[in-house]
Amino acid sequence: MKEQLQNRANTIKDVIRQQPERGIELLLDFARNYAGDTELEDEVFMIQFDLSSDNNLSDEKKAAITQALEALTDKVATSYDPEKVEARLELERRMVEAAKKRKLQDSVVLLAENIKKDYKSSRFTLTVDKLELRLGEITGLVGENATGKSTLFRILAGDLAQKSGTLRYPLFNPKNKLDWTDLKLKIAYVPQELPAWHGSLLENLKFEAAWHGIMGADNDREVNYIVQRLGLALHIDKSWQELSGGYKLRFALAKALVWKTQLLILDEPLAFLDIKTQMIVLNDLQDLAKNLNHPLAVIVSSQHLHEIEAVADQMLFMRDGHLENLGTKKDIGKNRTRNLFELECRVALNDFTRLLQGIEFHNTWSNGMTCFVSTPLHISGENLLQHLAARHVKVDYFRDISTSVKTKFYEDVL
Repeated sequence: MKEQLQNRANTIKDVIRQQPERGIELLLDFARNYAGDTELEDEVFMIQFDLSSDNNLSDEKKAAITQALEALTDKVATSYDPEKVEARLELERRMVEAAKKRKLQDSVVLLAENIKKDYKSSRFTLTVDKLELRLGEITGLVGENATGKSTLFRILAGDLAQKSGTLRYPLFNPKNKLDWTDLKLKIAYVPQELPAWHGSLLENLKFEAAWHGIMGADNDREVNYIVQRLGLALHIDKSWQELSGGYKLRFALAKALVWKTQLLILDEPLAFLDIKTQMIVLNDLQDLAKNLNHPLAVIVSSQHLHEIEAVADQMLFMRDGHLENLGTKKDIGKNRTRNLFELECRVALNDFTRLLQGIEFHNTWSNGMTCFVSTPLHISGENLLQHLAARHVKVDYFRDISTSVKTKFYEDVL
């Protein structure tokens, strides 16, 4: 037990030295999951505030903060609650085993089967054969626009009734009696168009926690934790109108997470975020989904395919209203019959195709910005790059998407 905790502490300290802000997030989770002394969280909060409130820290001050964070990390690793740690380690073992076998029944949060919703006026029909969401897993949903992703999310969140099929929430409702008044208090749904908040952001978070039964000192502590955890402390006194799009989303996440939901539905959360903020949000989702105190089942839609693939445990694809479950990331492309590569180079498509003579390939095409090449399985990305380099073709961007959900968008030309 001690060795496991110290190994985690060492990993966190390595992150602290390279990325203090990210290291603080991991340290907060470490303290919350394992420390027997809750005051350790407050110590982390104070250091985080010092780090985030001053953009012009001297090297000496930065070094002092890093040392303080490392010392706190060791303190958490040695001030643990044995019973709490043993329970967390056992839960972690079970979650890891469940991820391998996908058979742990009490980790199923949502099960949708044979769902159908049609709109006669537009002749659009949504069909879902089966969808299963589990604790500790992030499910990514991608597809072209207007294919039914938001419709599906509204059904899962209880905002829209399906025409047929069954929805079950085993963790919330083992007897499968759909009482939406109760269920909607347990589901956190963050739509793409965020509704404006009125009044104090802090009071909104406190009210949300209280609405879900978290009162008194527990209310203060949970709000303080999620504010610090999502890096919102310096913005808590602003109005909703004063927030950027990125911080509006983070406050919406805080509102959804402060009451410890176990099902989080996110519709296009990355749509209006810059690259840096996208990665902050995705890292937070990964950490919080797999939190040992309160693991979440997360389903998130996005057009940012590679970013979602990087954090998702399973992937879904929506086309013309039909949901296709692609399985875990390692399942995607395992039965493919050819490889697919995406490149950007300063050569016209016709010239590019001509330069490929001498290496086996099936076909090439362009989306106007990048070129795509499909090859037999025995032609690797390295083979392709070596072939192009020998012909003095400068490649500015290269990606092997053979095992990416991106291939679903090009099935008609593969």
